[in-house]
This record gives sequence, structure tokens and C-alpha cells, in this order.
Amino acid sequence: MVSERNSLYTLWLALSDSLTWQARQRLLEEPGAAQVFACDDLSALVPDKAARELHSLRSIGLDKAVLRLEQLGISWALQGENSYPQKLLHIIDPPHVIFYQGVLHNAPERTMAIVGSRRETRYGREQAHRIACELAQQGVTVVSGLARGIDTAAHRGALEGGGRTIAVLGSGLANLYPPENKDLAQEIIQAGGAVISELPPSSEPLAFHFPVRNRIISGLSDAVLLVEAREKSGTWITVGHALAQGREVFALPGPVDAPGSALPHKLIREGARLCTCAQELMEDMGWMMEQQAPEQLSFDVTSLTSVQRSIYDALCAESHSFDELLALTALPVSDLNTQLTLMELDGLVETLPGRLFRLARTHA
Repeated sequence: MVSERNSLYTLWLALSDSLTWQARQRLLEEPGAAQVFACDDLSALVPDKAARELHSLRSIGLDKAVLRLEQLGISWALQGENSYPQKLLHIIDPPHVIFYQGVLHNAPERTMAIVGSRRETRYGREQAHRIACELAQQGVTVVSGLARGIDTAAHRGALEGGGRTIAVLGSGLANLYPPENKDLAQEIIQAGGAVISELPPSSEPLAFHFPVRNRIISGLSDAVLLVEAREKSGTWITVGHALAQGREVFALPGPVDAPGSALPHKLIREGARLCTCAQELMEDMGWMMEQQAPEQLSFDVTSLTSVQRSIYDALCAESHSFDELLALTALPVSDLNTQLTLMELDGLVETLPGRLFRLARTHA
């Protein structure tokens, strides 16, 4: 266990936005955080910009720096402390300090990273959401990066499944990116999950931050599922970290002519495990998903009117937008609106964001 004062010196180093992991590691090894803090000429140890930052932080005072974190609602965990996630101790270049909001577990928990493209398709978004929801219902923590696209769908799926999810940022916690996901971050925290970053709270979402943070996404996870990504996607970096860390890698197949299927299919050809649902993940990971009897339809399909049956048949294979249902059923707009409302009230149909419609899960 590190001493309280020495942990504050390490926190001081971690609050410098210009100090790289390698530079911080070198200082921690020799001469040590306490000696660096006592050094009069910091520019002799680190580049000028980092020296100015560290000097400014030292002038403010460590106690005030800690108070500022508390005012922002930000906690922190240092290597060697009980609150630090144990899985991260065994990866290459583990973060020296983790800043977090929410609940950061260091006890063993089943974790699955779900990652993919920011330019997702409806297929990728729905599959990431579905699998994350199913995993959460089985007690698996879903890890992702809070980015637009697949990450967002995975976090929301886990929340809908009533489970825990962890978002790993490529920016500081006080400068959350993307800004439209601030509400999602709060939902994650309120649901017992965590939003974390190794970067100082005010750190900008710079492009080079995201590839570096990906090692934390895979490091926190027992396995990584790739849902959708183009062949030159940055998601490949997460997969590379996972392989280097000895994590299992899964890939979800997609339409053969879709650009987002390129990397998942490449990984499957090269030996990644093919996955189509949470049960396959649970079985391959040896997590023993409990077998559940198939749900019985709670209604008689023959009781539907001919108009409702045409809508039901159109939604059996996949979800559709309102305009697509108009084309498939050839119904007038007002009739389709009315029937969809009635079927939703009866629990047969549910509405998704973007005014998409699908059969309710118990009837799919």
C-alpha cells in the first residue's frame, strides 16, 4: 500500500496534461514522485510545457487539487490501492491513476467490451444494443468507449438490460466527449456503472488520446466483441490491444457487401470467434448462461385483423421505419398510424428511436 503523501505526489504527476505515460513512469522509477515534487528546477527533469504545468499545480497546492476533484465529483484510484481495478494491473502500460465517477469495482466481475464503428448502420446498432442488453441481464458488465455509434448502442443496451456498464473516455471527465452523450454518462453513473479516464479532468478529446485509451477498454474486459468496423478503422487498435493482453476476441458477422463488415469478417477468417448472440458469448467464455424456455406467444395470431396481420408479417424478419411499413403494407397513412398505436397498446409492437418499429421482444 502506498503512503497517502506519496499517492498525492503521484496524483500531482497525473494531473499534468503534457506528461506522457513513459515520462511519468520514468520519474516514478527514478528519482521518485516525492523527489520530483521537491525538485526546484523541474525543467531539468521534464519538457518545458510539463514543467510549467507541474510548477503551477504545485503552487496551487495538493490539498486544493484534491478539493477541486471532489467539487467536480471525481474520484481517483492509484496503482497499489485497493480501489484500483485488478485487471488493469496485468496489462502493458497500466494507467498510473484512474479518474472516475460512479462505482469502480476491483473485485472480480465478468466483463465484455463491445466496440465498433462510429459510422454504424442500423444493423450494427441494433445488434450491439441487443447483445449488450442480453449480457447485462446475465450479470455481465459491458465496457465501451462512449463514442458515437456502436459504443453508444452498447451502453444503452446494457442499461436497458438493467445491468452495469463502464465508459472509458478519450478526454477528461470534466470535458466529456462527445458532448451529446453527457446524459448517457449520467445514466451510466446512476445505474451503478462508471465513467473513467486516465487523463486529467480538463483534458481535451485530442485524436491521439483515443488509440491510447483503447488499451484500457480491452484491459478492463475478459473479452472483446467487434460489432462493425471498416478495415482501416481505429477499432483495430482495440483488437490489437486485446490480443496482446491475452483477451478473447469475438466478431459479429454482417452483410457481405457492407463496408462495416470488412474488419469483423477479416478477423473471423484469421481465427476470431464468430458470435451472433449473448448466449454464444456466455457459452464460449464458460460463463454458463442459464437455459431459459422459449417464451410462448401471449396472443393468438389468428385473432389479429387482416390489416394488423400484414403489419405483423412485415415486422417478423426485422424492424422497419414508418415509411418502409407504408410501402410493405400499402396502407393509408392514417390507417397505419392507428393500427400501430393499437398494436403498441396491446404490447405487440414497440417503437425505437428514429421512429422505427419492431415486434415486442416477447412476440418476436
